[in-house]
Amino acid sequence: MSWDVMVFKFAGPPPATADDIDADALLPLGPAAEVRQKISAALPAVDWSDPSWAVFDGDGFSIEFNVGSDDAIKDMMLHVRGGGDGAVASIMSFVTPHGWSALDCSTGDFLNPAAPSAAGWKQFQTYRDQVLGGRDHGGAAADEP
Repeated sequence: MSWDVMVFKFAGPPPATADDIDADALLPLGPAAEVRQKISAALPAVDWSDPSWAVFDGDGFSIEFNVGSDDAIKDMMLHVRGGGDGAVASIMSFVTPHGWSALDCSTGDFLNPAAPSAAGWKQFQTYRDQVLGGRDHGGAAADEP
């Protein structure tokens, strides 16, 4: 179980919601090596042992980067697990500087770079805890059944 965030790049400003995505406005994030370098510049501890599926272990959470094997990378899916308050800031640390946009798949809204909402992340944690019966999920990837 994970909180999922899709990363896109648009020609112009991103839409407000997933329902408003114009496929003609989508641009690739960039060449695969360049995308990995940009992410690693913000999050140096990302493990790229598998260049198509990387992992970052944060403070009580983890982010898996599903970037695929295409070159250039058109978009990427992030699978966030664990808890705490650092996940959204970590995502925005590599998304915002490169003009990428992060779609919270649970709410259908794009995260505002100026004031990113953690509502979807918090809702995920609440839902996960209810489903898994309140077990401790403090560590990275600890929410796996």
